[in-house]
Formats: sequence, C-alpha cells, structure tokens
Amino acid sequence: MLYYSPEQIAARLKKISVQSVYNYLYQNKARYEQFKPYLRRKGKAYRHCKAPSIKEGGRRYKRPIKQRPSYVESRKTQGHWEGDTIISRKDKQALLTLVERKTGLVLIERLNQRTAAKTRDMIIKLLTPFKKMVKSITFDNGMEFNYHHAIEHYLNTSVYFAEPYKSWQRGTNENTNGLIRQFIPKSAAISLVDDEQIKKIQYLLNTRPRKRHKFKSPASFYSKELRQIALHGGI
Repeated sequence: MLYYSPEQIAARLKKISVQSVYNYLYQNKARYEQFKPYLRRKGKAYRHCKAPSIKEGGRRYKRPIKQRPSYVESRKTQGHWEGDTIISRKDKQALLTLVERKTGLVLIERLNQRTAAKTRDMIIKLLTPFKKMVKSITFDNGMEFNYHHAIEHYLNTSVYFAEPYKSWQRGTNENTNGLIRQFIPKSAAISLVDDEQIKKIQYLLNTRPRKRHKFKSPASFYSKELRQIALHGGI
C-alpha cells in the first residue's frame, strides 16, 4: 500500500482526472468506505482548485453561443463540433452524438448512464484522437454537459451553449440526430441496440455521399488513421 492520494494517482496515471478518481469512489458505497481512510479530506467533497470555475449570478457559467466566432456559422473552417444526446422512451440509456460542422463527420457512442461524469468522459474519449481538430464544441443545455470545463481543459478547446428551445442553433447536430432516428426510432430501447449496430450506423452516415461536398463522404476529409476511427469506432 503506497497511500497515494487521488491527486497523486491522477498525476502518475496522467490519462485520468482527479475528479474521475473521486467519482469512481463515490459510485460505490462499500468501495468508498474501504478507501476513505486514505483520502486526505476524510470524506469531504472534492473541489478541484486549479480547474477553471467561472461563476455568474451564483450559477456555474456556460459560455453562450452568441460569443462563438461568427465565422463558425459559415462551415468554412474545420474543427467546430456540435454535441447532443439521443434518449429513449424505453430505458435510461442514451446515445452521445458529436458532429463536425464542416464535414458532417459523426461520432456515436452509447451512454449507459446519462450523467455529467459519464458524458464528460465519453466526449473526451471520442474526441481525443481528433484533438488537433477540435476548435470548439457547441452543446444544448442538458444537465449531462455540466462538466464542460473539464472538456475544455482536456481537449484545449472552447465550449459554447445554444439558447434554450433553439435547437436550430445546433442545426448540424439536430439534422444528424434525425438521420440516426431513421435507424433507431424514439420507440426503440437503446439498450436493445447492440454496439455493432451503433458502429454500422456511424459507418453508413460517414460514408454517405453529401451533395454539399460534391458527393464526397464526410470520412473522405480525414487521414487514414482518423478515417478508421470514424468508420469503425476503433478507439
């Protein structure tokens, strides 16, 4: 037993955050009680003092879409993404969708739980291979995107939020979600959609010719390595 604190563990492993270590402990009461004696705070809630935590009006600040550079709207620059979740009426599982605005490239992955922590970790996982091409991400105001500061920190990007009830401000993502609904209607339970089917949907959408690209596919814009990820979810 080395008696490492969560901060020391995160520093050693480098690939995970301090908050992720605490979240892992908090998810299971027996596990938390087992390791509680080794926590520096002896059970007090963890607060990351170094991570940006901007507040406005007493609430955690979300950068509004009106602050996003106007040129992003033109889709002339690659690297600006939109993100959302697709939920099911039948169960608590969801699909995370991330779409690159210029190319229409989509990344799709299952969320067994639509929590802020799970969503944050999955976004970071999916976009890390594209990190140099993530200049901004625009989300809706769902609670699952509450850990947006961590996403900004790990991907070195800027996160923006569309205005409530104005889904057209994330039109690329909304249209893509509509295409996904052709395969998985609202009446379908996401838990019954296997991972191979999710990968197949991603493959079909990323290889589909697009009129606005003179009938080139979204995947054709990327290098061989990133194309494999886009087509087969090989992360």
